Amino acid sequence: MKRRFGWVILYHETAAGRLFNVWINEHDVCHLIGAAPLLIMDVFEHAYMVDYGLKKADYIEAFFKAIDWSAVEARIR
Repeated sequence: MKRRFGWVILYHETAAGRLFNVWINEHDVCHLIGAAPLLIMDVFEHAYMVDYGLKKADYIEAFFKAIDWSAVEARIR
């Protein structure tokens, strides 16, 4: 796994109905215009270091296990 930090955001582009995964390093730049965020994963070190130490992959696995996909799907409607 490459060393990356920031947020990973699943966007829904409302006009075309497409989904995009986007890596964002700053909170105020690089967001997609005309798209709504459906799911956001914080991958900055402060999000996982206390519970997972350097095991970022374990944090990501736990994050995906905890997602309520029906809630994410409801945000599209």
